[in-house]
Amino acid sequence: MTGSLQTKGNKYYVVARIPDVTGRSKSKWISTGLDVKGTSRREANRVMQRILADLEAQNAVYSTETPFLVWVDKWMEQKQQGIRLNTWESYQLYLEVHIRPYFAPKKLTLNKLTAQHLQDYYNRKLRDGLAVNTLKKHHAVIRGALREAVKKRMLTFNPADQVTFPRQNKQRRFHGTAYTAEQALHLLQVFKGDVLEPTVILGLCYGLRRSEVLGLRWSDIDFDAGTLSIQNTVTRMKTLLEHEETKSAASKRLLYLMSDTIPYLRRLHTEQQKHQTFLGEAYHISDHVCVWPDGRPLSPDYVSQHFKRILTKSDLQPIRFHDLRHTAGSLLMNNGVTIKQVQEFLGHEKASTTLDIYTHIDKEAKLGTARSMELVLHGHQDEERSMLEETLEIPDMP
Repeated sequence: MTGSLQTKGNKYYVVARIPDVTGRSKSKWISTGLDVKGTSRREANRVMQRILADLEAQNAVYSTETPFLVWVDKWMEQKQQGIRLNTWESYQLYLEVHIRPYFAPKKLTLNKLTAQHLQDYYNRKLRDGLAVNTLKKHHAVIRGALREAVKKRMLTFNPADQVTFPRQNKQRRFHGTAYTAEQALHLLQVFKGDVLEPTVILGLCYGLRRSEVLGLRWSDIDFDAGTLSIQNTVTRMKTLLEHEETKSAASKRLLYLMSDTIPYLRRLHTEQQKHQTFLGEAYHISDHVCVWPDGRPLSPDYVSQHFKRILTKSDLQPIRFHDLRHTAGSLLMNNGVTIKQVQEFLGHEKASTTLDIYTHIDKEAKLGTARSMELVLHGHQDEERSMLEETLEIPDMP
């Protein structure tokens, strides 16, 4: 980046020559903020060099010949300033694990990258077993980087906009595993006394996500009102983050405490206060509900891993921690709770999400539906044969 020092009025200005993608350059006047009177030219030159260095970093010369992956890296660097850290880390994961290994051997520049290259990438990843919804997250990285190239006039159009995604096959969509009521009660016994007991109770009884369980604080629980407020989360990609926000606006919700869990939570709170008194300064003061005996909050990774280890030693079917949420939703649906109620309980933004996830009701519920239909068609006739019975009766063989 080159430039010269000029004066205008009583101020020093840097006239920077900024190259564009065509190789030409344009001039830009930038004030140094220094008065001509009272400022030596040497000092003004030092300020000019700093300004030019900053411009060099901000306006590194990229062109249509820039390698695609180099540009994605540049976009990622810029994007890091405007999104949540764990979102950026997830983008970085898609880039390093999937996008870079696939495109690096191809050595494509921006002007050589076509929609078919991207289509081939998505098709390949689909064959490798990635879900359509997962690939849409990869697409967010690729499309975002190329959109910035269009904005900078390095491309005339975005090839990512010409990609065709197959529709998600609802029959092949992943559904979590849900325990029966008997299995759920057995699960609570398996974790009794374990450090994860509070997380399991909160996940199962209130359908909380792992991030919501770990983000729950005692200040979010109002024992007098009998309520539990979901408004804080703890997440982790590479960095452990706590947010005063939830997955979505609908996820921020107020739940009423179950009478069976109130005594348990009160005892847990009292026990933690005793630990704090006993350990003194060695106790890690935290308002979190789910902590180690010394007050340290549990990490998301530990919850998932330890949950899996305990289940492996039990006679219960292995499930993910998130499947406690599926179990809560399924048990409510199977016991006649409406879709709208389950939606609000679990904090789904749309009722359609609840329907998509919890349409798999269990055998007993299906039998109950059949019995209900029988009662309707029988007209509750206990003594006379119903029209349905007569219609379905198989005649005796001659």
